[in-house]
Amino acid sequence: MIGLSHLTPALRTVLLAVSLLCVGDMWAQEAAVEVTVNSTSVRQGDMLRLTLTFVNCKVKKIDPPQVVGLDWRMGPSTSSNTQWINGVTSSEQRYTYGYSVTGKGDIQIPALSWNTNRGVLRSNPVQITVDSRGKTSGNAPAAGQKSKAVQRDLVTAIEPSKRTVYLGEPLVLTYKIYNRYTNLDVRNYDIPELEGFWKETVQGPEARWEPQLINGKRYNVATVRQIVAFPQQTGTFTLQDFDLQGYLRINFFEGRDVQATCDPVTVEVLPLPEAAPANSLGTFANLRVDQTISADSVSTNEAITVEVTFKGNGNLKFVREPQLAWPSEFEVFDAEVEDNIAITARGESGSRTFKFVAIPRAPGDYKLPSFEAVTFDPLTGTHVTRRAPALSLHVRKDGGTGTTGSPGMTFTHQQDVQVLNQDVRHILTTPSHFYPRARPAWATWAFGLAFAVSPLAFAGAAATRRRKQQEAHDRKGTRRKRALRDLQAQLKKTSPMTIEALGEAMEQYLMAKLGWERSQLTRDAVREHLASQDHTLAKAWDEFWVACEMQRYGASSGDLDALQSRLLELADITESNWNA
Repeated sequence: MIGLSHLTPALRTVLLAVSLLCVGDMWAQEAAVEVTVNSTSVRQGDMLRLTLTFVNCKVKKIDPPQVVGLDWRMGPSTSSNTQWINGVTSSEQRYTYGYSVTGKGDIQIPALSWNTNRGVLRSNPVQITVDSRGKTSGNAPAAGQKSKAVQRDLVTAIEPSKRTVYLGEPLVLTYKIYNRYTNLDVRNYDIPELEGFWKETVQGPEARWEPQLINGKRYNVATVRQIVAFPQQTGTFTLQDFDLQGYLRINFFEGRDVQATCDPVTVEVLPLPEAAPANSLGTFANLRVDQTISADSVSTNEAITVEVTFKGNGNLKFVREPQLAWPSEFEVFDAEVEDNIAITARGESGSRTFKFVAIPRAPGDYKLPSFEAVTFDPLTGTHVTRRAPALSLHVRKDGGTGTTGSPGMTFTHQQDVQVLNQDVRHILTTPSHFYPRARPAWATWAFGLAFAVSPLAFAGAAATRRRKQQEAHDRKGTRRKRALRDLQAQLKKTSPMTIEALGEAMEQYLMAKLGWERSQLTRDAVREHLASQDHTLAKAWDEFWVACEMQRYGASSGDLDALQSRLLELADITESNWNA
């Protein structure tokens, strides 16, 4: 081993800085003490392996943990692991002990305190079940009981936020994968359909494995989907068929397919305790309703905005436009809907606002009555009525000089219109530009012109349709005929022109004229084919191709405008002198 005295001062300084950096990274990582066992379901007389893992810390003194119901027999066997990834250092030290199971019933490994170089740390508790029948159970209980459902090495689970909900009450469903394998490749998983539910997907980060200790076992857990579901029917629903297909790589050369499915989960949807009123908006928690107006004093014919806002937790997208009691002197337009709704792992919350634009047509003092919203609150199990405050508005007479109305323009009061005993007013009594009823329609010049032009229009349409059918049957011929026109259009729309675009236009034109595909088009093939038709034309195209390649690869710096003009010139010569 070479001592530091043999190194130069500069190299010693670098090594010291690197060492301090590594130590700083290691200390920056979170320290923890984890207790894991090889099995949480055992029988009397079994040997149990208990492992203490010190993560990013070192223990000063260690003795075998004393646990009631477990008799220490051997150990510890030790192992350590240090990793340095992307400049971050992490370390683990493991101490494994062997115990004989002597207790009955449930054995509890309590949270233990350990003196480490990072201070006093407490480990996690672990519960062990001893089978008194002398047989170890290997089946996993129902999903949803997290500490028991993941006794298998690979399992999927549907975890509902509640097991009993009211009709319309939001339910958060979390789809998770629990995995103890280290080389698992998830190929596919199926999220089942939810019949009887309206669902919204929570937009979250991409699924990734996160380590988690569950009853003394370390799992990699991935949350692949979260859904906020609103039940639309009552009854008991069974959630299942969350299936997974994966590939477990055993070594570099071999592996095997693995599958997993979740245990069924039942959710009970209860009907509302009492019948909902006719104007009920549905099931919402803490729903509030508010009503505001843009101004409390305006002139006639001046627009105002009335906003009705619903805010709370629930399916706000189901809230429909409220029916407000407007004065008859108001002209009201359709409401504009503005949503500010967030869908998170806690459910759906936010607000929905309806914006009404109204124009008062007559002066006076008006009052918009308070608006009532009836909802069912699942927290209290009762129907709740929320009221928005009433609104007052003073409308002054415009006098014909308002900003929104035209000078001299007046509007009829709607109440005056209601007392009229005639439904139709202001009927014209003088002849208009319309023709008298006694004059026949065929006597007009427009009718005669339409009658004469109709056969010509029909013949033109038939000819156009026949030409398109012929072009559809002869695609190569149509492409060849349109080659020059397509070339001119392609060069015209390309701006700015580049040598790559010019070369592409040349190739497209030649493929159209020759009826070739891209794989057939080479410089030699084009030269040989054209030489059999016209040696001069073949030489001209070959020289142009060479000029494009020389400029494309930097061997020359010609004028792109000149090359473009030359390409069009060659295309015109080809169309005139050579029939491909």
